[in-house]
Amino acid sequence: MIEVEHLQKIYTLEGGEKVTAVDDVSFAIERGAFLSILGHSGSGKTTLLNLIGGLTRPNGGTVRIDGQDIWQLADDELSRLRNEKMNFIFQFASLIPTLNVIDNVLLPSAFGSAKRRDLVERARELLAMMNMAEKEHAYPAQLSGGQQRRVAIARAFINDPAIVLADEPTGDLDEETEQEVIDLFRKFNRERQTTFLIVTHSSDLAAQTDRQFRMTAGRLAPVEPST
Repeated sequence: MIEVEHLQKIYTLEGGEKVTAVDDVSFAIERGAFLSILGHSGSGKTTLLNLIGGLTRPNGGTVRIDGQDIWQLADDELSRLRNEKMNFIFQFASLIPTLNVIDNVLLPSAFGSAKRRDLVERARELLAMMNMAEKEHAYPAQLSGGQQRRVAIARAFINDPAIVLADEPTGDLDEETEQEVIDLFRKFNRERQTTFLIVTHSSDLAAQTDRQFRMTAGRLAPVEPST
């Protein structure tokens, strides 16, 4: 479903120094995969996720979603592909402060054709899964960091995406809630064949995925299963 070939991203710092954040990365992800990329802060894993999701343009290489090279698409076509096929869980909750909880969850559906009544029902179902049903009319400033994270996770599933790209999705959750979230991911993966690519620094979280990669200084390598 996702094919990455010789992907490279180089940033130029002040003074002209160049930093290679993603260095000749190639791998493939089959439909319905549940995998993780493990690495320390600064290893390039978030940049790689943004390249795959079409948020950051590479200096070289290709990203194909269902055989389509996403960087050959016009901006509006790329936006449509992201909206129809994938959703993101960012490292920070990134909720819109002027929208209440349920409207934050509904936000990705604004460009779709589904009826609002059906979408609201879906949003409430997702909030209930995240134990946030009673907060649907609250605003982000009235929520804790963990509660904001739960809303962001609910938002990621409103369009029933085929692909979820998750950057440290449980970073500010306690252990019990983190496990609940991973179990929810597994439920979507099992029942809907949702493809998950999870970026994390947590070896415990990575160990719960079916395949693991490790990123070090922009290079990606598979983690061999322990015997």
